[in-house]
Amino acid sequence: MADEHEQVTRSVDIDAEADDVWRAVADPGERDRWLDDPDAVARRVRVDEVDATTPARRLTWTWWRPGDEAGASTVSVVVAPRAGGGTRVVITESLRAHASASASASATAGAGAGLRALWGHRILGLELLLLTARSHAGAGLA
Repeated sequence: MADEHEQVTRSVDIDAEADDVWRAVADPGERDRWLDDPDAVARRVRVDEVDATTPARRLTWTWWRPGDEAGASTVSVVVAPRAGGGTRVVITESLRAHASASASASATAGAGAGLRALWGHRILGLELLLLTARSHAGAGLA
């Protein structure tokens, strides 16, 4: 059997301070607010790395569906300030599948396409969370 790896990467530039974006990514309660799709909610999460010591901060976690630890994947979120203002967020999910036949490899590729769409929605959730927070702060509701 060979290990098949596929990575799905999505990125977005957000008009928000890097500290605010990092808080939304690193704080489990805030993260739950934008990672609220049924697939994400159903997963178990183990945080593997938190590196907040450099300007490009990184959070890495492994997650899986209960009973499917072999189907675990690793997610890396990098939050970095942009020179012109705002913040760049790069999210990479690395899938691992044990493929013994081309059918399994095809299933892994199909999963990657679905994950690209899911991460697009998840990133939108992050943007909306930060936009809402900024609107409330501007209105004195924070």
